[in-house]
Amino acid sequence: MASTQVAVIGAGTMGARIAAVFAASGFKVALYSRTENSLHKAAKVIDSIDAGLASAVTFTTSLAECLKGAKIVSENIAEVLALKQQIFQEIEKQVSDDCLLTTNTSSVPVGQIACSLAVPSRFIGLHWFNPADVMPMVEIVCGPQTSDQTRQQAGALCQQLGKQTVTLHKDVPGFIVNRLQYAMLREALHLVTAGIASIEDVDFAVQSTLAPRWSAMGPLKLMDFAGLDTVKNVAAILLPVLSRDDALPPWLLAHIEQGHLGTKTGAGFYPWTAQDIEEGLAHRNTTIRAISRMQKP
Repeated sequence: MASTQVAVIGAGTMGARIAAVFAASGFKVALYSRTENSLHKAAKVIDSIDAGLASAVTFTTSLAECLKGAKIVSENIAEVLALKQQIFQEIEKQVSDDCLLTTNTSSVPVGQIACSLAVPSRFIGLHWFNPADVMPMVEIVCGPQTSDQTRQQAGALCQQLGKQTVTLHKDVPGFIVNRLQYAMLREALHLVTAGIASIEDVDFAVQSTLAPRWSAMGPLKLMDFAGLDTVKNVAAILLPVLSRDDALPPWLLAHIEQGHLGTKTGAGFYPWTAQDIEEGLAHRNTTIRAISRMQKP
């Protein structure tokens, strides 16, 4: 697929970085946004990944221009079902019959987007993680009508991009990673809300103990090492008392109402300065790259 034309729809953080990954792998890339300002910011992001790489990308506010000759589409617009359905209806009219249609949705069911298409069998979810150029894995999400040929094509594409994959054969909200992440987030918030532990100690417990163990092997393999009889005994005690909350706690909702949204506003669970953010991102990226190198066969 090298030198294949790729249309990346949406030039936000994910779209810009996904465009960079394709361009760095030798694909011809066109990046679409409705505004020149977004494209300008995307160009800066791409060049921050690899100086001069943005010159290999075509930036356009014309959807038709972006889709011209495309054999692969990567959609990265807002997580709104109606918007995604609408843009894919427009895309489908303007691309060839053999064009692979992918969505980077992290929450909208793939099948619900695909149901608006004339040929849903060529539609599939490729769920990238932020930052797309650093994270080593992509989730392949098959909708109810995704063909096996499309699944294989998506897998081959990810391999060419240097990405490892996991494949979901059932289209469930949150897929694998976000379901696991939010299950842990719910319990983490419960521990803080109930006054059991501080925000800092909950984070440190994960960072110092769970994260390195799970980097070495996944949670189910770890249970084999613990002994499944032990798992049974501990589960009998813990599962009935774990949080089953289906909403964020009031104190966190109040933070959000007050505009304390995290690094984007300078305050969230923690206060953030520009230097804190820069150092945090650098540490995150360095750590992820180091772990990824260790995990490669």
